Amino acid sequence: MMADANIIDISDESFDYEVVSYSSHTPVVLEFWAPWCIPCRVLSPLLAKLAEEADGAFRLARVNVDEQPKLAERLKVKSVPTVKTFVDGRIVSEFTGVLSEPNLRAFIRRIMPETGDLLLEKGKSLMLLGDLDGAEDALRQYLANNPESPAGLLALVRLLLLEGRAWEAKGILATFPASYEFNAAQILKPVADAYLWLEKQQDPPKDALEAAYRNSLRLAKQGKIQLALDGFLDILRRDKHYRDDEVREVYLGLLEVLGEHHPDVRQYRADLSNVLF
Repeated sequence: MMADANIIDISDESFDYEVVSYSSHTPVVLEFWAPWCIPCRVLSPLLAKLAEEADGAFRLARVNVDEQPKLAERLKVKSVPTVKTFVDGRIVSEFTGVLSEPNLRAFIRRIMPETGDLLLEKGKSLMLLGDLDGAEDALRQYLANNPESPAGLLALVRLLLLEGRAWEAKGILATFPASYEFNAAQILKPVADAYLWLEKQQDPPKDALEAAYRNSLRLAKQGKIQLALDGFLDILRRDKHYRDDEVREVYLGLLEVLGEHHPDVRQYRADLSNVLF
């Protein structure tokens, strides 16, 4: 057995227990390789790297076909490298040869949909509960295996804006992928832009409305979103189109930051409609 508990060498005798039975609770990626196999020298380190990153989300089981010819014959392996994945005791996918790292990640991700989805939902829920550190940990873990996930990226941008981390949020929004979540991402842009504008202000406010606007932005950057929204409503009662509708756009962006599951969002949408119409 190798040093990493999530990467294990398999024999014909241990296969049923360490692969078939083990896969009833954790997906197993079974790699057939040989010391003389040149493509294996490319694939094996990639698989080991992904197994270490996954930290137990799946097990990598390795079979040296020179040492275990019966097992290779039993599973009808005719060339190396060959990879077969096991879930709930059965083979669910396989390939022969070498995949690029992005394609290999996608291949493995398909056997771990529930883990990924749970991490994403965990991040969103912790954000709603106010545990921003825990939420960020969960979202970063999710994005490590799903780096181009629009849903994961959108959730991370919302979290960054909750913490006032505008530069990081702006960077993600600048290259946000075309997707169902794209429109929501665009709604968040005015918030990031307003935070960055506030950081550059050194002169005193020009008037009372600008002072009120800056103060509300500061509150939002500190995570006091509801207080900021109240301040924006007061500004809009005095000038519905203040700063060419920027306040309205930031207000809507902050509602997107809170998310539709936040208990106050519906009321704040109604308050905005009452002020504007």
